[in-house]
Amino acid sequence: MMDDPHLGFIVAAYLAAICILIGLVYWIVTDFRLQKKALEELEAAGARRRSDGDLR
Repeated sequence: MMDDPHLGFIVAAYLAAICILIGLVYWIVTDFRLQKKALEELEAAGARRRSDGDLR
């Protein structure tokens, strides 16, 4: 296995995939926090959610 001529490509492909997945997870977590903060600011300003019931 260690003398496989494609080992470098395989390792690089796995490392690239891992880096991409870590980046996606970071992006999702960051976006979630930003959306949650924006929602809290809207609620503090008096905005209501549609799911809270009657809008009339």
